Amino acid sequence: MKLNHSTGAIAFLLATPLVTGLTVGIGPSSAAIIAGSAAAGTIDNFSHRPTDRGTSTNTYTQTIAKRGSVISDATADAVFVSNCHELLAANLSQNKVQGDGNNYSGLAQSQAAVVGDFDIDAKETFSFNFQTFLYLLTSVDNRQSERASANGSISFWLINTVTNILLDSFQLASGLDSSSGFYLNGFASNSFNPTAINFNLMAEGSAATSLLYTSGVYSRTFGSATSLRLVEIKNNIAEAKAEAVPEPSAVLGTAIFLGLFVRGRKLNNKLSQFKSKV
Repeated sequence: MKLNHSTGAIAFLLATPLVTGLTVGIGPSSAAIIAGSAAAGTIDNFSHRPTDRGTSTNTYTQTIAKRGSVISDATADAVFVSNCHELLAANLSQNKVQGDGNNYSGLAQSQAAVVGDFDIDAKETFSFNFQTFLYLLTSVDNRQSERASANGSISFWLINTVTNILLDSFQLASGLDSSSGFYLNGFASNSFNPTAINFNLMAEGSAATSLLYTSGVYSRTFGSATSLRLVEIKNNIAEAKAEAVPEPSAVLGTAIFLGLFVRGRKLNNKLSQFKSKV
């Protein structure tokens, strides 16, 4: 497994407080549609050093503008540092869509993952600390002709690489939709102990934001020698769409998106494919 990271990603993920990166200021504007999703997190205080480690990032954007303009951006960074000075994994997934007009659509998706392999002897306890942030934003001017949606998910998987059995998992998934509202789902197996879960949902007019922060500890004692793989993955997606209506003058504006991050879908389907044995 090859370590894949950039100096810029390390500088941002390790030197910048994550909460600062997820803070978005939105002032009065005539924006038609805004959609944004972002997730960030760190894993540290490992009880064992990995025998192998790696990262993975993917992004995808799509824009279609018939009458108007739309911009879609997606970014993903990940790093897993293991040396004599540091043992830390961190990743960031962020995306944004902004549009203006009365007939267009935009999509932005991003994914960031860190992977570490560990050899755990019999009767040893494997543990680590974690903290995560998940931020979502949607805003429209006209609910009849415009739609904005943002989704994000954060998942931890602990897998026995010999038997390919999922031993433990922790998942958070959240979504905002200007048409259908809000959802929040979560699951944690017994070896995960969340020490803090803070959630804030704010809605004003046709705009809504949500911020979910979690921190905690994973700890499990293994009765026999185990080859263990830790996978932590973030998925984020933002979508915006405007459709022509009989009075197109009702759909006006310019979307301004200020420094937002993230995507998430598909993880519920992936987790359901594993048979959990705790």
